[in-house]
Amino acid sequence: MDTSVATHAPETPSLWRPFAWRGLAFAVVYLLGVAGLSSGVGVRGLDLAGSGFAERAYYALGLFVLGGLDIGTPVGGPLYGRVLLWTAYFVAPIITASALIETAARLIRPLSFRLRPLDGHVVVAGAGRLARLYARKLRDRGSRRTLVVVDRDPSHPSVVQLRDLYRAVIVGGDITSDDVLRGLRLDRAHRVLLITDDDFANLDAAAKILKIAPDLGGRIVAHVSDLGFMRETAGSSVARVCETFNGHEFAAVNLVREHLLRRFHSTPHRDLVILAGFGRFGQTVLHQLQQHALGSFGHVVIIDEDAAMNARIFGEEPGFSDDYEHAVVDGDLLDPELWLRIGEVVRAHGHDPVVVMGSGNDSTNLHVALMVRRRHPDAYVIVRTFGASPFTAEVAQEAGVHAFNLRQLLGASMPETWF
Repeated sequence: MDTSVATHAPETPSLWRPFAWRGLAFAVVYLLGVAGLSSGVGVRGLDLAGSGFAERAYYALGLFVLGGLDIGTPVGGPLYGRVLLWTAYFVAPIITASALIETAARLIRPLSFRLRPLDGHVVVAGAGRLARLYARKLRDRGSRRTLVVVDRDPSHPSVVQLRDLYRAVIVGGDITSDDVLRGLRLDRAHRVLLITDDDFANLDAAAKILKIAPDLGGRIVAHVSDLGFMRETAGSSVARVCETFNGHEFAAVNLVREHLLRRFHSTPHRDLVILAGFGRFGQTVLHQLQQHALGSFGHVVIIDEDAAMNARIFGEEPGFSDDYEHAVVDGDLLDPELWLRIGEVVRAHGHDPVVVMGSGNDSTNLHVALMVRRRHPDAYVIVRTFGASPFTAEVAQEAGVHAFNLRQLLGASMPETWF
């Protein structure tokens, strides 16, 4: 457990401290200039007699412009006023020059120099949905650790949110690159999360990180979205040392335990389950049903545009159980003809089905869920969205459909040790 987690306001990351100090210096020197000009001190080349506060404030701001707005030297007035104004004359250009020099240095110096202050930080590879979810939960817990996000695309839509809202340090680069890894000060890192969309890149980076910083063993988390690939590589040395996880599996376990088992226990018969969408999420749901609910359902119908191919993949690993019958239907979920065929299966079964709308398209899931609800008013229909959708929640409640979002389930399933 991260012992630095507390209820205090998050600490400003060390990389941003120079900006805070320079901002404070700017404010102090600016006020010195305004005070000097307001004290009665005159300046050669400019008549400020009778000028208002706004004009003096403008000329004080002009002191920070390199090579511009020459208002002349202080003359007359009280001694303290001339001292204040001379101080602002000398210090203001220095502040401006230092900002320009540091900005230029940050742009041209190597990554290892830019990240030199890092210590006890958390490295996250990937700037997608999982990264945003993790960053939000990390900050919600009051963690003061510096968060470093590495992504190949520095213009990724999530980068601005991660940087501005969660104060992440953004590094543009490939997490499998040796140069990038060497610059991340991994020997001083607290934890590494490899949650890009590329399963192989996550595991490959984990292997390289273990060679660079072997002490991170046990504190590296790698996301593997393909369940079959995760099981095939489970015996590797990397998988034994690192913590691998599947986001869909997190959500599917919660779905089965909180929704489906409750439904199964309330019916005296073995239910008919219709899985509309049999990609990685649908396959994971069926696997969890086989793990936790065998004997509660007697028939499974799999529907997807690539249902047959995905069913063959599932049949290889983890495989279909002999405890229930299953049918595979290729087709577009929005095709009414397909649901006429499913209606025949429902009538043959004799009981209202359990329908899980789990395709990768939130709009399709809601659309089809409402259509199924209209055709089978007593069916137990579950519709999946990735994020919280007030519209989906409202429409689903009115239609008697059970809505859940993956982000909430993923957030609830992330172990506390990650934070």
